[in-house]
Parts: sequence; structure tokens; C-alpha cells
Amino acid sequence: MIRFLSVIKLAAAGVLLGGPALLAAEVARDRMSKEAAHLDGLIDALLEKSGKTMPAPVDDFTFLRRASLVATGRIPTLSEIKEFTNDSAADKRIRLVDRLYQSKGYQSHMNNWFCDHLRLNEVKLQGGYFSSNTPLINWTRQSVRENKSWKKMTVELLSSRGNGWTGSGASHYYTRDIGMPLDNSANTMRAFLGVRMECAQCHDDPGSSWERIDFFNLAAFTHGKSNYGRLDFLRGRGLLVNMSSEKEFNAPGLHHLHFFSDAIGQYASSGIEPGKGTGRIKLPDDYQYADGDPGEMVEGRTPFGGKVRLNSGKHNPDSLDQFAAWVVGDDNPTFAGSIAARMWLRVMGAKLHKKDSEEFLDPEDPDTGDLSGALMKLIKGYGYDLRAFQQTLMLTRAFAAKSAPDAEASFHGLLGRPIERMSAEQIWDSLITLVLEDPESAQRIEDMEHLFIHGRYIGRLEDIIKKVHSFKTIKEYQNWVIAKYKEARDGTGPKAPVSRPPTYIAGHGRLMTSAILGTARASELPSPAPPNHFLRKFGQSDRISIDGATNEGSLTQTLQMLNGETQTMVANRKDAVIRKIFQAPGSNADKGALLFQSILTRPPTDQERDLCARELSIGKDKGLANIVSALVCTPEFLFIY
Repeated sequence: MIRFLSVIKLAAAGVLLGGPALLAAEVARDRMSKEAAHLDGLIDALLEKSGKTMPAPVDDFTFLRRASLVATGRIPTLSEIKEFTNDSAADKRIRLVDRLYQSKGYQSHMNNWFCDHLRLNEVKLQGGYFSSNTPLINWTRQSVRENKSWKKMTVELLSSRGNGWTGSGASHYYTRDIGMPLDNSANTMRAFLGVRMECAQCHDDPGSSWERIDFFNLAAFTHGKSNYGRLDFLRGRGLLVNMSSEKEFNAPGLHHLHFFSDAIGQYASSGIEPGKGTGRIKLPDDYQYADGDPGEMVEGRTPFGGKVRLNSGKHNPDSLDQFAAWVVGDDNPTFAGSIAARMWLRVMGAKLHKKDSEEFLDPEDPDTGDLSGALMKLIKGYGYDLRAFQQTLMLTRAFAAKSAPDAEASFHGLLGRPIERMSAEQIWDSLITLVLEDPESAQRIEDMEHLFIHGRYIGRLEDIIKKVHSFKTIKEYQNWVIAKYKEARDGTGPKAPVSRPPTYIAGHGRLMTSAILGTARASELPSPAPPNHFLRKFGQSDRISIDGATNEGSLTQTLQMLNGETQTMVANRKDAVIRKIFQAPGSNADKGALLFQSILTRPPTDQERDLCARELSIGKDKGLANIVSALVCTPEFLFIY
């Protein structure tokens, strides 16, 4: 097992070159194929016990499209279709799956999942001030690029401290919910352990075994955190507000002085203070049960999964570390089961667990217990490598079976993947595939090192943060920020050491450190997208609740596809890559067939081919736009079969 994990990591990092790299990939694929075959055996036994028979496998075109959408979040390009079609090897599907999971497309699509699951909202208005989760989002992106294990990610998210801009962006996990620590505790239990305890925040939960005291004992572990560094600059804000009314401190094209100060101050107070965390919490004044008194101080204590108990009589500065260790510990029964359940749903399209109140696999379940236990053992054996685990699931015969009409008929995803509408991100990224020559080309630029405000260079971010923390009094800070404002206003400040277009802070202290250069995939856009964006109209999560996205259709979406951005972004866009088909030599019938295949992956029937050829002959350029418009509005494009 150690050898297998080492091979995967070396191959993914590009350490092995030439022959050794190919050997490493072959070893990894061979291991995954064997694990998939083992799962197939358990699935067959489960189906036989239930009196069910697995459907026949799908054809190659359907498999290619399904695998591409599930692994990379988009339809395959025409060149990818040709490559797979022309491959006559017996193991072409295995090698296809390997390519998909090693691609940047997988990283992009996985980032979408993390943004939804961890509620990664890029900018949040909090108490009248904007705060930014960009460090956490960038940390997540880097973790996916590194293929960091879920176990390691969890420990970092639950225990990291310090300034998120200059240290680990994982420290922003808690600042995501600053001011709402109890909600953060409820979301933490659900996100990492699959346990729904939000009802126990107010009362014993009649729908589960959780009591209110259980919730507060767990909330105590992460209680007592505070923002990293100084927030006292806000107390001197009144002077800066008054000065902002003066013409010299509200220069055109630059923030007013107090917004300028707010932006800088928020960088300096970003993240979690080192050493903070008490490990104890007071019960609320309305606590109503005999196991505690209103206002009583209770300690961090675990109700399951290995006993950890802190001291209620003193601060416990290592409470975050103890909590993180407990969450991922071998004694915790739901950590592996929760992430395995979510990855099963992601790949197979249906839940393997049965209770909505418990989002984890149960190895004791009389029906699915053997399979659940094997999946939990597998993800532990892979060292919580989510990519290897998903890749293995995609190699099973169950994934390749013909689709079931819905989740109930799919029987936990074992009788074919249920037919489902694409997510907002899958639709958007599939449309992007018809526009960009390389749909994986990065369009987002980041600058976590230098601070610009509306294009004016302020200095190195780390230096600015250190400077803010060096002041002994609010007056010192005020004098310094006034001087900095004048430098930015008059252009007398330091020169920018970077030549690329500067990023900036936009709108009343709102923090931004990125810019989009062109049409970009969903994972590169702000998280979440603005309310009226295509992604939000098609059900993208608002990043408020865990897994809050929806793929339900609506009239608004239909109008958007027929008359909205779909037309301007794809059908009528002159530089869209799909238009190169029309410019290439060949008959209209051949061009129509390529158009059809580019959008729906499969080749057209004779009737469909003739219709496309006729439309191109009559309408020429307009005919191409009509074909594209018609095909992207079909259920065959919008659904995963």
C-alpha cells in the first residue's frame, strides 16, 4: 500500500520521467482496476441478494461523455472525441479515465465541489465591512493541484492559525463564520463527519440521538477564537470618516480615506489569532435540561469516536488541535464514511446511505453494509486520496451501466447512474468547451504578494501587514494611513515591481486580489457568481449552506438558453472554436456531423445529418448559429445519461 501511494504521488508530481513514469502510471491503474473489480464483486452479491440484475454497459460515446462530465465537469472536445474513437485498445476506457483524473479539468471541477461543500464565498459583508475568503479559496485550489489528502486538508482547516494572506489560507475556515461560532460548529460536524446536529443547537433532537448538551460540548472545542491581529483601527475610524468629506481625501478614482483604511486594516486582521481557543463554552441562558444549568461553563467533550475531554476550569489553547485530531482519528466512525459517501454520490449519482439526517456510510447496514465497509476501507487504504478513490469508482461496471430514469430506479447507483440534469457549472463549462480552443487554459490571474488599490501600488502585502501590527497607538496608525493615502493619490509611493495588469480592491473596501482575462471556467470566476450571472440562474450554490446547489430546471433557464448569454457567448460568437468547423474544407453534411458530435458527443443519425446539412446550406453562418442554439437546448445536451 505504501508503495502504491508513493507511486501515485510521484507520477502526479512529475518526478518520474519517461519509462519509470509510464511504469508508475501502469502500477497505479492496475491497482485501481483490481480494487474496482473487488467492488464489482460486492455489488453483484448485493444485487443478487436483492433480486436485481445490472443493466448492460453503455456504448463508447455515452461512456466518454458521462465520464468527462463527471470527472472534469464538461463535455469532451472534438479532438478528445476523435482520440477516444480512434483508440482500438481493449483498455481504452481505463486509460481514458486515467487521463481525465490527471487533467486540469478534474482540478477545476473538484474546486467547484469544494466551494459548495465548504461554503467558500469569496467576499462577505460582515458588520458593515467586507471580509475576504480569497486566501482560503486559493489554499483549496492549491490543495487540489497537489492532490492533498482529505485527511490532511481537514486537519489544516480545523487547526490552522495566523494571517491567511501571509500564512496558511486554511486559517480562514473559521473566519468564514466569525460572529456565528455555533453555526460554524454545526456546519463543521456535517462537512467533515456527515452528522446533522443543527437542531441540537436549540433542543434535544427528536429525529436523532443528539442532545443539546452534545452540541455544546463539541462547540466548546472551537470556542474562543478571534480574528488575527488588530481590529482596534476601527475605533479610530470616525476621524478618517470626517476627513473623507474633504476634497483631498476623496480623490477621483481612489477610495475615500476611511474605505482605504478599512481595506488595509482587513488584510491585517485576517485569519485566526495563534494560541487562541478556550476549549470551553457557557451554556445559553435558555438552557432547559437537567444535565446542565443556564450560564454554566462546560468543557469540550466528544460524545462518540474516541473519548476526548478538556478542562472546564481553564483555557485549553490546544483545543483546536485536539478537535482536529479527534475528527480524523481512527476511532472516529464517520470520518471515512462521510467522505466516501459524498464521493460515491459524486461519481455514481445516487446516495448509498439511506438517512438524510446521517450523511455517512454504515458498515452495519443489513443491505449495503458489506459494500459500505469496503468503500470505507478503500478510502483509508488510499490515504484519503479523493482522486484515486473517485477514479476507482469510475472503473466499476456499475458506473458504465446504462442509465436509470431516476435515483430510486438506480438503486443507490448500482443499477445505472440516474439520468440527471447537469449542474450549473457543468452546463457553463460545457458551453466554454465550445468557445475556447483549450477549455483548461487559465484565465484568472492572482496576486497574493502585492497590494494594489484601484491600480495604485501600495507595497508588498506582507510588509503592509507587519507595519500595521507594529503601531503602538491608533494615532500612529492614522498618521501612517493618511500618508499612504497621499502617496497613492499623488503617485509618489513605491513603484510596482510587477509588469502584469495590477489587481485591485473594488468598491468601499471590498477585497479582491484577482482578475479574469477572458471567458473562464466556473471555478475561476468569483465564488459565488453575482446573483444575475448564468451560473446562479442555473442553480449554483450561494455558498451559505453546505451542498446548497440545485440542478432543477426553470422557465428563466429556458429563456436564458434561447435568448440570453448562450446566444452571445456561443452561437453568435465569431471567435468561438466551434466556428472553425464551418471554416474547414468538406461538405455541409460533414460539417453538420462535426457540429452535432461536438455538442452531443455522438455522431448524428442519417436524418439528423441531413437536417444539419440543409440548415448549413440554406442559412450558412446563420444556419450554424441555429444548429448550435438548437442542440444546446436539447435535453440530450443538458442531461447526463
